[in-house]
Amino acid sequence: MSNSITASRKLAVSVVVWQIGIALVSAALFWLWSPGAAAAALFGGAVIAVPTAWFALAVLVRGAAKMPRKMPGVFYRAEATKLILMAFGFVLGALWFGNRFAPLILTAMACLAVNWGMLAAGRKT
Repeated sequence: MSNSITASRKLAVSVVVWQIGIALVSAALFWLWSPGAAAAALFGGAVIAVPTAWFALAVLVRGAAKMPRKMPGVFYRAEATKLILMAFGFVLGALWFGNRFAPLILTAMACLAVNWGMLAAGRKT
């Protein structure tokens, strides 16, 4: 059981690190357009990476200490909190970067693609 928890923690850290990396690269590319676009791109990456890190922390660190029968509740609460944080982040992003929303949303989409990329890379065929 501890090996699967360790592997899950490594995967969660990898996802968050990749999301942060994509946000930084995206911000560097959008800097060529304007510093405001780069800031919007960084914020878009944070809108995805911060809730993802929250979810991993809630499930894998705090949830690991729970009894197995309580894990579904821990998982669902963490996912609901993650979705609320993302929604709040997009609202803030629209308010703060409304005129530069494209870099924000494009970076967020790229960061979300990490989840699918990790799933595909870890798939055994």
